[in-house]
Amino acid sequence: MASLDRIRENVNKDIAQGMRFGGFFYVLCATIVVAISPSLHTHPGIIFMVLFFCALTLARLFIFDRGFVSQKLDHSLIAKAISIIYVLTAISWAFFSSLVMKLANQVSDTSSLLTIVATIGFTAGGIAVIAPRIRTMIVFGTLIYLPTLFSLALIIPAENFWALISIGCSYFVFFILNGKHQHDSYWSAKHQTLLLEQQAGDLEKARIQAEHANKAKSAFLATMSHEIRTPMNGVLGMTEILSTTSLTTEQKNYVNVIRNSGETLLNIIDDILDFARIEANKLTIVNRSFHLQTLIKEVEWLFLPKAKEKALKFIVDTDGSSINKLIGDPDRIKQILFNLLGNAFKFTNHGEVRLIVECQPTDQQMDRAELKLTVIDSGIGISPENQAKLFQEFTQVGESSEHIRGTGLGLLITRNLLSLMNGTISVTSQLGKGSQFCACIPLQSKVNQEEISVDSTQSKTAAVLPIKNYYSARVLLVEDNEVNQLISQAILKRLDCEVTLACNGAEAVEEFLSQSFDLILMDCNMPVMDGFEATKRIRAWEMQNNIRQTPIVALTAHAFDEVKQRCINVGMYEHLSKPFDQDQLRNILQKFINPSSAQENIST
Repeated sequence: MASLDRIRENVNKDIAQGMRFGGFFYVLCATIVVAISPSLHTHPGIIFMVLFFCALTLARLFIFDRGFVSQKLDHSLIAKAISIIYVLTAISWAFFSSLVMKLANQVSDTSSLLTIVATIGFTAGGIAVIAPRIRTMIVFGTLIYLPTLFSLALIIPAENFWALISIGCSYFVFFILNGKHQHDSYWSAKHQTLLLEQQAGDLEKARIQAEHANKAKSAFLATMSHEIRTPMNGVLGMTEILSTTSLTTEQKNYVNVIRNSGETLLNIIDDILDFARIEANKLTIVNRSFHLQTLIKEVEWLFLPKAKEKALKFIVDTDGSSINKLIGDPDRIKQILFNLLGNAFKFTNHGEVRLIVECQPTDQQMDRAELKLTVIDSGIGISPENQAKLFQEFTQVGESSEHIRGTGLGLLITRNLLSLMNGTISVTSQLGKGSQFCACIPLQSKVNQEEISVDSTQSKTAAVLPIKNYYSARVLLVEDNEVNQLISQAILKRLDCEVTLACNGAEAVEEFLSQSFDLILMDCNMPVMDGFEATKRIRAWEMQNNIRQTPIVALTAHAFDEVKQRCINVGMYEHLSKPFDQDQLRNILQKFINPSSAQENIST
């Protein structure tokens, strides 16, 4: 119903726009006809009609202004006013033309000829404008055309009467039929426009629903990730603590099974989160400077235990790399290597896994380089028909992979990451003899020495270095979950830290104001006051009192980039996702705690 009302409003507007200046032509033609015929100058009826045409012209302008500029008239009133004006215009012109011909009394008179020409033009123009209203159009055409036609027939010789009537009526029928065609075309276009508007509305609703669905999915994934990571922190944290106690060989095996199962579950969660980010176009590439050799060494160090566990030979060949300093996204490059090497070790039980790293400048630009990462294994191989399925979601090819744990998302995520970096991936494999995956990534290689910053690859490598027990640092642990409290306290105490516990943000602010700390580990989701608000209040107090900021690190089960960025925005220094281990906490302590300042806090 609303759409029909809108169409009627548009019809009124179209007609009003078409007719608003039409009245001037009636005035102009009538004035010219009177001006060239001295016999019409003093006739009161002719003078009255000219003045009446002026009044109708003002009425046309008034309707357009009040109806569509000021919008002070109801559209039903506008429709009636338009019809009345057209009927009055037709009647007045018919009376004017009949009076002119009666006074002239001959066709050859110039005033009569001009009146005939004007009548034909007004008929054609009026029908074109009023065509959307077919009944008004027929009434207008009949009233303006036929009286003039019959007035003309009365002043011509009798022998030409029927010829004139026949031609004139035929021309009138042509006018009406052409007007009906315009009427049909107009309404067909309006209906098409209405359908397009409805389709556009439906598409907009579908877009909004899709956005809501994506937001709901993202919220669900964020919630599920948080809820799964929280207990997993308890499982893996307690497993790590348990592994440091006196255990029999059989008990150590059991603990390893628990740890490996938990880590597998975390990898599955991370894969699903990355897949969701890619689907929502929220996964971004962050380019920064890094050392290629440092990155490769870290990856090699992480996979050496896996090679030892499966008794596989793990070979890393970097002889083909002439460039070490690059600009790109080292975290995503590592993720690609983790996926490719992870699959290689997963599907290889005998022989070797080889990583070949080649980085050479491109021929076209010396400041650009192509990083080529090739992973070769001697595993089960992939049949040609299954190679086509490799990059499909939730797909693991081959019957022999049914016992392998995973989501089947790794290669799909790898391909999408490479696509975001304008890279490519190819695969060659032979069933029973192994596979070769080759990833090519274009990077920037022209890096000044001062641009090379200590990135995540270097900071994380510090975990393998021997750490002196110089901390004795005072750490405020803000955590509401009792299991996470137990694990975090146990790890921190093993690192010789003095731990003060706060169960929510409000308690954290109170503890911070009552004593000094070297580091604050802040959970984000807590009752009473969350970690974001607590951090804001701590930073505000520090600024107000002009004192040095205490490092605050987010310790949360949220793993989404939006949450990480929010942590940084409120004043936290870094984000550590649960579950975490002792090495990760040691790195945080090493990064943010100055040993001398820690000793000062102890002495005070």
